Amino acid sequence: MDDYAIGWAGKVMQWLRFAIALVVINLLFVAGSIAGLLVLGVFPAATAAAILLGRLRAGQPSDRLVRDFITAYRAQFWHLAVVAIPFWAAGVLIFLDLVAFQTVALAGSPVSAVLLVLLVVVSVGTLLAALSAITICTRYRDSARSIWRYAFVLPFVSPVLSLTLILSLGVLTVALFQFGGLIPLIGASAPLFLAGWLIDRRLAALDTTHPAHGAARNADGALPLAPLRPAATA
Repeated sequence: MDDYAIGWAGKVMQWLRFAIALVVINLLFVAGSIAGLLVLGVFPAATAAAILLGRLRAGQPSDRLVRDFITAYRAQFWHLAVVAIPFWAAGVLIFLDLVAFQTVALAGSPVSAVLLVLLVVVSVGTLLAALSAITICTRYRDSARSIWRYAFVLPFVSPVLSLTLILSLGVLTVALFQFGGLIPLIGASAPLFLAGWLIDRRLAALDTTHPAHGAARNADGALPLAPLRPAATA
């Protein structure tokens, strides 16, 4: 009876530590983004957070979240700031498209339907590519051009992944808005955790040197704070 109680108590403590880690990593992501003045800081902060979340998924949570986050954040800061450039450019285009859509829609023009479709397609495509780039950068260190090519191609050559990711993020978004208090607590860490898990599984299927690939000996899934391996070809 005591072993049974201890077992359940241990599971409760594990889930509690898991929830606390999500909250702390989310706060670290926000702090890292602000420290990098948003434009420079979002990608480094997201990648550092994704690395810590990857360790959490692998059952190897960090005991020094703040220190490890700072190490991962600084290790690739300028590299990831460059990687983020096309995604910020796409964000500007999405904003301009949104403004144009609102203007045309108010005028009652049928062109608004075309702009709406374009807005949705570009927004979803950019989101999937950005999440792919972040996940790729948690395991590989390659040139920005190689990462762009791989990140923008991956969602198109992996339609099942893209559809699963869209549906999963949609369900997660609805759940977060149902419990509004969760948004400031895990609003960034939850989608990064989910996206990292799905995309990393796809990377494992494509890269025979990936720790989770069947041909690899090391299956612990641990993520280095400063990835150094070159990326696999798309």
